[in-house]
Amino acid sequence: MVTFNKPSHFGVLTLASIIALNKANAHGQIKGVLANGIYNDGPNIYWDADPVNEQTATRKMYQAAGPSYVLPQDFSDNSKMACEGAAGAPKIINVSAGSDLRVDWVGATSELDGKPGTGNVPAGQNPWVHAMGTMASYIAKCTNDDCTTYDASQGSWVKLAMFGIDKSETISSDLRETMKNKPEEYYPTPGTSGLWGMARFIEASSSWTVTIPKGLANGQYIIRQEVGAIHNPWNAQDDTSGTQLYIGCIQINVINGGNTKLPGGTRAGSLYATSGAFARYNVYEDNGMTFVDPGPVLWPSSYAKREEWRMKKVKRCMKH
Repeated sequence: MVTFNKPSHFGVLTLASIIALNKANAHGQIKGVLANGIYNDGPNIYWDADPVNEQTATRKMYQAAGPSYVLPQDFSDNSKMACEGAAGAPKIINVSAGSDLRVDWVGATSELDGKPGTGNVPAGQNPWVHAMGTMASYIAKCTNDDCTTYDASQGSWVKLAMFGIDKSETISSDLRETMKNKPEEYYPTPGTSGLWGMARFIEASSSWTVTIPKGLANGQYIIRQEVGAIHNPWNAQDDTSGTQLYIGCIQINVINGGNTKLPGGTRAGSLYATSGAFARYNVYEDNGMTFVDPGPVLWPSSYAKREEWRMKKVKRCMKH
């Protein structure tokens, strides 16, 4: 059995930000999103008066002095699991059906700044700091067709994509070496194949792409982007342990769509069991061997096949 020590992170930040981060145990948030050639910045959680907060389409994932992720004991909470309890953002961004929405994340600390294997993150922007875990994308219709006032806890969430672990791939040698200098060394161990979605995410400059289904009916929706970190396995004696979900919600207006409506989805508090395999997964004991993607099935099956093909294309491109 592997002995695990919880990480302690300190970045190059203002004193006020460091205090806030210590309170929040923050590991990062959405920096911004790119849709239809237009970039929209994410919110500033440390300063409410920042003008960016009046122009963002991304809901605040968490307040600076609050929890920055959702732990298994709250997996049944519809509000926390929807958008971490976040109220509506002031703006909506247009996204054409069939096109991509790029979601850029930023780490809260500077441990991986400029380190090999972290892609082409702009100078001064922190890469994401954990490399083991899942990446998932969900979508819900804003039933009042006004996402700025929509209560996301009432959402019916449909899974568009999930990247758990690809056992035919492995982490880059550069990123594996980089992670050796962090509290959690990368598993699966050397000589064992297994590429986590989160490792792919870091290698892609801490960015993730969501494809809006072609033919989806026009209207306002919320994209729920989820990062599922598994570096701190569940321990019955530690109520801060278990899978950590970082959940960001982006308000979009689908244009150039068709007649396809979303099927019935899943309430956020029913996506994953509070004491299920995902909540209590131990990567250090399992070494990535028996992990199964959690949650509801992908929709639709034809879209899931296109998403699988797209991810294979991304991986081929990144090798060159």
